[in-house]
Amino acid sequence: RSKPAVHGERKGRRLALKIFRYVARTVPAYREFLQKHSPNLHAQEIDTIAKFEKLPLLTKENYLRIYDYADLFPNREVTAATTISATSGSTGEPFFFPRDEHHDHLYEHSAEAFLTSQFDLATQRTLGVIGFALGIWIGGIFTYKTFNKIAQKGYKLTLIPVGVNKDLYLKSVKKFAGYYDQLLLMGYPPFIKDVLDSAVDYGINWRDYRVRILTAAEGYSEGFRQYIANKAGVRCALTDIVNIYGTVEQGTLAHETSFANLVRRIASEDRQVFKTLFPKATNLPTLAQYYPQNVYFEEVDGRIVATSYSSAIPLVRYQYADLGGVFGFDDMVTKLSSIGLDIFAEANGQGITTVFHLPFVYVYARADFSVVFRGANIYPGEIRSALDHLELSELITGKLTLERREDEAFNQILDIHVELKRDVQPTDDLKRDVLERVVGELLVANSEFASEYRASQETATPNIVLWPYNHSLHFSGRGKQPWVAR
Repeated sequence: RSKPAVHGERKGRRLALKIFRYVARTVPAYREFLQKHSPNLHAQEIDTIAKFEKLPLLTKENYLRIYDYADLFPNREVTAATTISATSGSTGEPFFFPRDEHHDHLYEHSAEAFLTSQFDLATQRTLGVIGFALGIWIGGIFTYKTFNKIAQKGYKLTLIPVGVNKDLYLKSVKKFAGYYDQLLLMGYPPFIKDVLDSAVDYGINWRDYRVRILTAAEGYSEGFRQYIANKAGVRCALTDIVNIYGTVEQGTLAHETSFANLVRRIASEDRQVFKTLFPKATNLPTLAQYYPQNVYFEEVDGRIVATSYSSAIPLVRYQYADLGGVFGFDDMVTKLSSIGLDIFAEANGQGITTVFHLPFVYVYARADFSVVFRGANIYPGEIRSALDHLELSELITGKLTLERREDEAFNQILDIHVELKRDVQPTDDLKRDVLERVVGELLVANSEFASEYRASQETATPNIVLWPYNHSLHFSGRGKQPWVAR
């Protein structure tokens, strides 16, 4: 808050070079990777960020899955870890990422920042209910370990690590929330929405509590944010709801702030702001701020690239399937000023007094989480924006799965599987309403679809399939929602 933005950004550049030198010196797989992909490169010559940004990109396919597992670790030391997490395997075989306490501390640093600056942890007795999956996946265990360490610093924070068991989650809230000043609900966005919607069955009135919400693993629309804010009775959707941007490879990378949420809300309402900040985005991105002394972000060909030592496998210029970009703090302010928006005045008007001078990263889709339908790339985020409409949200949960198939004549069909709320029956009227909202959103947000739809409306119209609540085929309720059927 007190240092200029450039101070942190310099730290980020120094971090990137420091990690590279360490990895090039100690990690056998990386030395072999450089020799294979950049045989004329000499590690000692990488002494500026411009040279660093010419290093080859790492991916799971060209690096992590190629080399002997132990060779991915500094000095081949696998056993120094205290916890091992794994990918979910949704896009392939699981891959394991050990962590030690130093790596956990990186999230502890950022989590303490938003818990105190936005969630008043220092002054409020807080009950935190963890609804991320427990087990080998990073979300639940990582959150519990980190928040437990923060609690040990003297904060009045009690944790209930429930996992994705909605019944136990709500029973825990019912039993304990009344003893605390505030309630922190944590979990995947669809799970949190389900918890909020089902509370009435447990005799819970969210307005009896001071509710804060922490989500992770995926982005969502401002319509969704406002829906859960209304359901939970939160006092300020900009401050009291935080979404995390993180991965199992590198842990928590960034998080929403009140300031970032304000920028995002304005972008959702003002097309000029949206296009100025996110010219390539097909839907409203997740917008988060990050700590450059912990991770160095780059945007390369519209994809997110990160360098950090936040698991026991350090990664240099690791490319994700995430489509998005990076802004310096001052760059963001300048872009907004260029179109006549004084973002600091807007923040003051919203009562936002804490502004971290940190850079931004934004993500609007995953390159491998889309469906190509009649030449158009259809993203789940576009469909979710349509389903977040208030009139529909009383009847559907907001969960969906996209699936492209072919009929007997090899015509492409785009099935959009939509989950109904408990005890809601499918009707032709509801199916028609969902279809109208979906097509309307796609015509606005997706120019490829709009062109195809106007040329051939009959064949380009998606097929809406309404499913009973918690149906095992697409909506099991166990962990993350599979937005695309593979």
